[in-house]
Amino acid sequence: MKLSRLAPLALVGLFALTACGGSGQSNDIQQSESIDEQGSIHIVTTKIINVWVHKSESEDEGKIYKSIMENFNQAGIVAADGSRVQMTMEFLGTNIDTRISAALVTGGLPDILAVDSSEVAGRVHYDILKSIDDYVSAEEKSSYVDSVIDQGTIDGKLYTLSAMEAPGGLYYNKDMLKAVGYSDADFGTIENPWSWDDVHEAQKKLYAANQPYQINLHNGFGTDGDMYFYSPLIYSAGGDFGTDNHVKEALTSPEALAGLKELEPFYGTEGLGSNERWIYEGSNDLAFVQGQIPFSIYGPWDVTTIRNDYPQFANSYGIMPYPVYEDASGKKSGRVAIPCGSYAFGITRDCRDEKMDAAVAALLYLTGKEASEELYYGIGTYPTNKESLANIPELKEGPAKVLADSLNANEYTRPKQIKYPQLREAFGSILTYMKNRAYYGNDYDLDGYVAQQAQIVDNDQISN
Repeated sequence: MKLSRLAPLALVGLFALTACGGSGQSNDIQQSESIDEQGSIHIVTTKIINVWVHKSESEDEGKIYKSIMENFNQAGIVAADGSRVQMTMEFLGTNIDTRISAALVTGGLPDILAVDSSEVAGRVHYDILKSIDDYVSAEEKSSYVDSVIDQGTIDGKLYTLSAMEAPGGLYYNKDMLKAVGYSDADFGTIENPWSWDDVHEAQKKLYAANQPYQINLHNGFGTDGDMYFYSPLIYSAGGDFGTDNHVKEALTSPEALAGLKELEPFYGTEGLGSNERWIYEGSNDLAFVQGQIPFSIYGPWDVTTIRNDYPQFANSYGIMPYPVYEDASGKKSGRVAIPCGSYAFGITRDCRDEKMDAAVAALLYLTGKEASEELYYGIGTYPTNKESLANIPELKEGPAKVLADSLNANEYTRPKQIKYPQLREAFGSILTYMKNRAYYGNDYDLDGYVAQQAQIVDNDQISN
């Protein structure tokens, strides 16, 4: 679908109104008379598309979406069916799930709904989203990074698009590492990444030199942080998460368990004194950017934090690609799997057929190049538009480029499962179990605990 823009016409009178449908907006298809520069009268159809956003209007991200909406409404966008399109937004913040639940009972979903990338499969299963596969051209799809299309595609059909991505990697303090013998040539690259073993070996060198040595793994980061940061462990080792009814079989495979066990040395205390830990457990979210610790597994946000608030630290840090799996023989994985995924938007089942062209036009703008760049400059998420990713100057060099290159090379998304909430909870419990391994002593049994948690997911029935 190609979007076109129409110069504003002089509206001289309301011609007709069509009552609202499921979107809950009155007069959401409007017809009016207009006069062009030659004096000819035309009938203009305007379709109003309602969007539910997952942020409040007072939050930075909410403010950006409001700006995107205003820009869209001023641009005079024309849909494929020739209608003009206008956009309205409701900024629901944390109330969005409550509103969705109510709308499923009473009707009245919006035309377009914000959807976390990991929730797409569930929203499709429960018939909340419509496929947009027949409305978005191959050329339009190709303008998005692969992870956006992959995450939004369920059973071969596309349901969502996103204007932002959140590639993650290994932040490292160059000054600290160079003080114990490392050089720029030793740091990991896309072609020759560090493994988790390499990271822990560097920690040991720092500890032996009486230097800061801890890594911030950001356990418990947000609702989905554990899965966001550490699902790549499974993929890098050659495993996967299985299907909704076969999680146990997948997570108890030798590959999946080997991937998970890459974190065990960091959660252990081997080689340390009493009350010392390899992981950072402090409460200072800025410990890395303030130069207190040498390592941090994180998304793109600290790049912006350093650029804006800690410019004096800019030459002291770098980002390596997300660490890969390394087997007992020293062979490193060739799979590129990184933390990724962010909120997307999809068209709901309550968007009437006569509004689909208009809704798709709004969706493409809401997730397109201009919106993607506005979000990047506003909150530091990475653009999903390939052209923007390649041409924004700040993404063409330094640590930010490593994340951009990682995003382009990435082959995986978070698991696409209907029972993702249950899987997410089980996976978080597994990481917590590893983190507390010292508490369990001789009773610590990761293999058994993984099997137990995965079985819980398999036993949970999917409602229809």
